[in-house]
Amino acid sequence: MVTVTVLAAVVQARTEVVWPSMCGHNSLFVGRIGDWTWDAVGAACGIDVMNTHDSQGRPAYLSFCYFRIRGGRRFHLRTPTFGDRLQVDTALYRTRGQSVLALHRIDRSPRRHGDGFDLHEFVTAGDADRLYVQTLNRWVARSREGSNQALLRSLPSDFALDSLPEIPPSYCPLPTMRRARMAYTLRPAAAVLSGEGLRLDYQIDPSRDLNGVGLLYFASYFSIVDWALLRWWRQQRRTDETFLGRVVVDQQMCYLANVDVSVTISADVRAWRPMTGPRPHSEFVEVVLRDGQRRLVVSTLEILTDDSR
Repeated sequence: MVTVTVLAAVVQARTEVVWPSMCGHNSLFVGRIGDWTWDAVGAACGIDVMNTHDSQGRPAYLSFCYFRIRGGRRFHLRTPTFGDRLQVDTALYRTRGQSVLALHRIDRSPRRHGDGFDLHEFVTAGDADRLYVQTLNRWVARSREGSNQALLRSLPSDFALDSLPEIPPSYCPLPTMRRARMAYTLRPAAAVLSGEGLRLDYQIDPSRDLNGVGLLYFASYFSIVDWALLRWWRQQRRTDETFLGRVVVDQQMCYLANVDVSVTISADVRAWRPMTGPRPHSEFVEVVLRDGQRRLVVSTLEILTDDSR
């Protein structure tokens, strides 16, 4: 096995206490991870990520293009609760195309805080007491004032990636993102369709789904996916109690587009059973959000079934 360790200069460590505003059956914890990403990029690259502009003077935003959260039975996305103390180590890389890859290792065991950062650990997600989070971010700007459609890739004039090492190709999520963009799926290739799918309509809620600059908030996509998942869950004659107790050991989200306020989007939900792999009794639920023919998000959740717990 080849072990790749990042340069110490780009590893940032923090200790966080879980407050009520950052946990629960919602997207609050995902939003907080997004804040840690922005904070890390700002510190490493010497830029005010919340107040920067491109060469044309347009506000530039460090958008999320890809998000992956991996955990285990003992510690997954819904596990953190009031008063937990978390150790968060963050490493940053640059990728081709001026994108930033952030790797967050979230640990409930302070005795290991700040130990070596092994990229292979993020591939295997082998520690059941850790969360492994990958985010890939690119700078965007609006092409038309007041519109969330047709966002442009646009670098801030004062942004530089020289201080970050380049991610080795074998650990880069760009091929996964290309598959999501071309095939609109993130599920394993060796999987068979399971049960009936479901199509739903969801109206973007301007009182809840937008961020402070009027874009559909990246964490709101997680909430909308869970909204669709719950309705599919009930269609399978499963209870709300088992929904709250679900264990999602791997969730991937590929962001393809943003959407304007008050638009009604559709959500397609389908489930797949893996034919091979380390967890043959898990199920993969795929949620694709779209605005007409325009895909917005492709998300896949690996959920442990009763047989695999």
